[in-house]
Amino acid sequence: MAEVTIRLNRLGLERGRMWQALLAAVAIALPVAVWLGLERALGESVQNIGDGDTLFLQSYPVAGASLEYELPGSGWTSPGVHFADQRQNFVLDHLTASVEVDSGVDSLERLLDRRVQPVIAQNGYIYNNVRKYADEASGLSGYRADIIGIDSAGSITVVGNDKGAAAILVLIAPGADPAAQDVDPGPYVATFALEGK
Repeated sequence: MAEVTIRLNRLGLERGRMWQALLAAVAIALPVAVWLGLERALGESVQNIGDGDTLFLQSYPVAGASLEYELPGSGWTSPGVHFADQRQNFVLDHLTASVEVDSGVDSLERLLDRRVQPVIAQNGYIYNNVRKYADEASGLSGYRADIIGIDSAGSITVVGNDKGAAAILVLIAPGADPAAQDVDPGPYVATFALEGK
């Protein structure tokens, strides 16, 4: 057997291998620096919503409908990078709310079925009890359905202005009762000002 001698420098690296160690350090540090720079350039990843803040959505890709609304109560946050004009997600403790606006809608019932499919497919929920829904405060009407999961319950509500514009509200909270006050669309839909077609 042959003997091999490895000579180390003062840093504990094999002599003549300093450039590989520096290259490895740069390869580790560079992605972290880029990520932190992007995060600062794009702003906070969680946006706080103030009590009584008026929020706006615009339909996409056809800018034919707009929605102005408020979230009931205080303490809401909106996670993620905020580029979406058509849909926005919100969180309050364990309650999640998603608000969306759409244009050129022929059937609100068909829109409800189409919008609930990604929600139930992603989380293993089911939906049932589709029924007509109307809100006197906003003057909007449409359909509401219950969403039921293993440890969560909620509602999906689709309302329109009879011109083709529609607003979609999805509420999900821990629990087993889709009729719970937490997932009642009334306080949300009452603030909806839906315009366009």
